Amino acid sequence: MNTVETTLGPLGADRLGRVNAHEHLIIDGGYTVVKEPDFKLDSVEKAVEEVGYWKAAGGGLIVDTMPFGCGRNVDKLVAISEATGVPILVPSGFQKSSYYLPDHWQHRFDEETIAGLLIAELTEGADRNNYDTPVVDRSAVRAGFVKVAGDYQVVKPTTLKLIRAAGRAHRATGCPILVHTEMGTAGDELLDLLEEAGVPPSRVMLSHLDRNPDVFVHARLAARGALLQYDTPGRIKYQPESVLVRLMRDVIDAGFGANLLLGGDTARRSYWKAYGGGPGLAYILDTFDGRLREEGFTQDELNAIWTENPARWLGLTASTETAPSEERAASA
Repeated sequence: MNTVETTLGPLGADRLGRVNAHEHLIIDGGYTVVKEPDFKLDSVEKAVEEVGYWKAAGGGLIVDTMPFGCGRNVDKLVAISEATGVPILVPSGFQKSSYYLPDHWQHRFDEETIAGLLIAELTEGADRNNYDTPVVDRSAVRAGFVKVAGDYQVVKPTTLKLIRAAGRAHRATGCPILVHTEMGTAGDELLDLLEEAGVPPSRVMLSHLDRNPDVFVHARLAARGALLQYDTPGRIKYQPESVLVRLMRDVIDAGFGANLLLGGDTARRSYWKAYGGGPGLAYILDTFDGRLREEGFTQDELNAIWTENPARWLGLTASTETAPSEERAASA
């Protein structure tokens, strides 16, 4: 696989730049916003401003992680890319269970049916209606990965079914898998289930692990091949940044620098400079990257985190130069 599908068309590894491995650019309604209005990120204009800060800091591809049923809007993601020139990876799959009403169709449909819906988004185009209506209206942009989500210290029965469906989608398309871990828990169990479903750990990104900054646990997961994604820089409510810096240093010194990824996960208006908040989407590059350099992280170590490791998760096996397809993005 030499290219990955983005909002600007298929791109090779050389065109991705420094990757934000976990972000939320649009949350356009859904039960999530009803529960917490601060999650409402529905403005293309504000997102263009915020992504502009990321681009000015030297940022490249953004992995958007809001899948269908909880606020995804593919056309708005395309509009953001067209305005900024920043490629976005569109998600398919599911958020954690609390982001959906108890009668959401994911609880009723069987594994094979759900797998078919995922595969269609990966091969034909992401549904503009997010499978929330009887009408499917596919964008020209295909989803680039599948998301699944655990809950705190447990994998619920519906999640187990969704993981199996994601495994079918991976076997059919080779897509990478992104996993929400609640407070960094249940990583081993989630990885076990994905591996049983046919997904190699090297194609699995375990998100939010730094909220459980246990180097023993992280090294064990990395030894299996999983990508470890951290996203607490600038969000001190979780932990001081010094804890994260120490964790990253320990993981690298244990021999697992090739397993680290960084994301912003700035999924609230109060986090965005465009809405008058902070630290801002660009913080991980314009501030935290500088701290890592001051703390002694080498250029090779940072290159791995920002570019090499994301490319490997995406399954990019060669540095193929592929021009963005602006015409394709415009037709979405």
